[in-house]
Amino acid sequence: MAMMTITDAAGDFLAYKVKLVSLQLKKSDGTLVETLPASTTVDFAQLVDLTEILSARQIPPGDYVAAQVTVDFTSATIMADDGTGTGVAVKPVDSSGAALGQLQLMVQLDNKNDLKINAAKASRIAFDFNLLASNMVDLTAKTDTVSPTLVASVVPIDSKQIRVRGEISAVDTANSDYTVNVHPFHDNDGNKLSPLVVHTTDSTTFEINGKPFAGAAGLAQLATLPADTIAVAFGNLQTSDQTFTATSVLAGSSAEGGGFDHIVGNVVARNGNTLTIHGARMDGHGGGDNDDDDFIAGNSTVNVAAATAVTADGQSSATPAHTIAEISVGSLIDTFGTATKDNSGKVTLDASAGRVRLDLTHVQGSLRGSATGDITLNVKSIDRQPVSLFSFTGTGSGADTDPTKYVVATGALNVSSFSVGELVLSIGFVNPFGKAPPDFNAVSVASATMGGNDNCDNNNCMCPDNSGSGDGNNNCTCNGNSGGSGSNNCMCSGDGMDDGNGNCMCSGDGMDDGSGNCTCNGNSGGSGDNNCPNNGANNAASAELDIDWGNSGTTKPFKSLTASKLDLDVTNGSIGSNHEIETNPQNIDLESLATDVSLMGAGSGMTLFSITGQHGRETRNFGSFADFEAALAADLDGTTTALRLTADGMYDAASNTFTAQRITILLSN
Repeated sequence: MAMMTITDAAGDFLAYKVKLVSLQLKKSDGTLVETLPASTTVDFAQLVDLTEILSARQIPPGDYVAAQVTVDFTSATIMADDGTGTGVAVKPVDSSGAALGQLQLMVQLDNKNDLKINAAKASRIAFDFNLLASNMVDLTAKTDTVSPTLVASVVPIDSKQIRVRGEISAVDTANSDYTVNVHPFHDNDGNKLSPLVVHTTDSTTFEINGKPFAGAAGLAQLATLPADTIAVAFGNLQTSDQTFTATSVLAGSSAEGGGFDHIVGNVVARNGNTLTIHGARMDGHGGGDNDDDDFIAGNSTVNVAAATAVTADGQSSATPAHTIAEISVGSLIDTFGTATKDNSGKVTLDASAGRVRLDLTHVQGSLRGSATGDITLNVKSIDRQPVSLFSFTGTGSGADTDPTKYVVATGALNVSSFSVGELVLSIGFVNPFGKAPPDFNAVSVASATMGGNDNCDNNNCMCPDNSGSGDGNNNCTCNGNSGGSGSNNCMCSGDGMDDGNGNCMCSGDGMDDGSGNCTCNGNSGGSGDNNCPNNGANNAASAELDIDWGNSGTTKPFKSLTASKLDLDVTNGSIGSNHEIETNPQNIDLESLATDVSLMGAGSGMTLFSITGQHGRETRNFGSFADFEAALAADLDGTTTALRLTADGMYDAASNTFTAQRITILLSN
């Protein structure tokens, strides 16, 4: 079986909907095998913090060396973020300014890591559509020049939460699992027959037809649903056998298209029982292809009442009960009810006899100070929306919330590593309306990182409970058995089996007692603290680098290229409008640097280095930095020009070195 997943690197878009027409895997002998049962519409803007399972089909055994992907921009909906939170609709065009239609993209896998399919073991290929590298937006002309950059790897390239959606075909309570026919994103065309088994545990939470359950009780309730009911599961893949285990499941009318009209978005104002939602996404009650996942620019209205049923993300039982009093300004909510649209296109959803689910909200801001049990932030954004959109009238028990002095209750979370001025990400729930301060109740706090906030340092990122079999605390979003007695083991895709603290984003067997093992791909095996590539060493910080060389490009983007590093030429006269390193807490203008930045490849972890062609539309992928550099040096032959480069990794200002987990460079051919 081959499992296809897709995600997206961050870019400045509120919506980026295109049609995925075909996804064919290519054998070494040139044979193409279609893996996508039917075309599907993808909104890549929703995949910045999430990976979606596209398909899990049985395909012929063999070695597959490439993928051929067809996308269609003919009816694309692209909303660029202009900083206001409302966005600007832009038209996709090619480098000559012509409108885009269907494009065929070829993705070459790393020749040292091709996709091997056999009957005995499931395999995975992960695709990443890099929005930042793929698009150049002109807000004045309202155009988006698209050079699609789709990379792929058979080894994990990130640690994002994974979502699988589909129709339930069987429930096996004895083995604690159920099977769905995968229908990715929001489609309900009935054509996709791609069965996938979803495993559950005692700690898996369920919301089914608006009612919360956990473990065996939830699975038993799932078994009572009619055949072909839609279920949406969030969880992780085991790296050893590619099995999927759910941490939470939504089913029946708790999923979009389950009989209610559905709106999801942030509350930007509340007046009594009237909620104003900005930048909402809407699905119709039938879940048909013509009413799914519509982005609503501007404001929508949701009306609630005492009879509105309220649940919270991760809720496992009917108690404690939740009410509409908990919905406040900033809250990210899923609302279910009856929607109407007026002549101007404004949407109003009546949820007075419907329901609301409180989702985990992401608040990002610079740290002003800390005290026992709380921190104070100068808030910049709430779920990526600028704080200027939010009206905090009515939020306080005395004075209303002041976003420049936003009090986050942190409880027992360790916040000692944060410094004043540092950009901090807090995940949790807004305090009930009229009850601030505190303004927010955190379940996790982390240093805000670039490229989608994948990394969760040592501070409990998105941890619903203790997933381990031992007595460790807050083992979170872990894909294996954390099993030891350590605290804060977070986003681990291997067997933690250790007693260290803060093991974060580890895709191998931690098997050690050290603290802070982060982004580690193998057995770190020692007893030291913070065994993590560039974690704090030499003042390195998580960062994203973006540079372009205009429409014409440059034949000499680097002063020098070696198997160990690329030295960017920061004085190159062709440098365009993008030339910065985005890091915490400030951005660095590459042209302001006195010396050239050295780009190096990370020695371990989830590395992927890619070269893509603007005209040939072929992307070559490399797990080895040396292999990537050799191919790039051959391409830059004095005629070929470099147009844009993006990278994610760690930046050390002292040595002016950028150590990259991922690099993508766009060339003119």
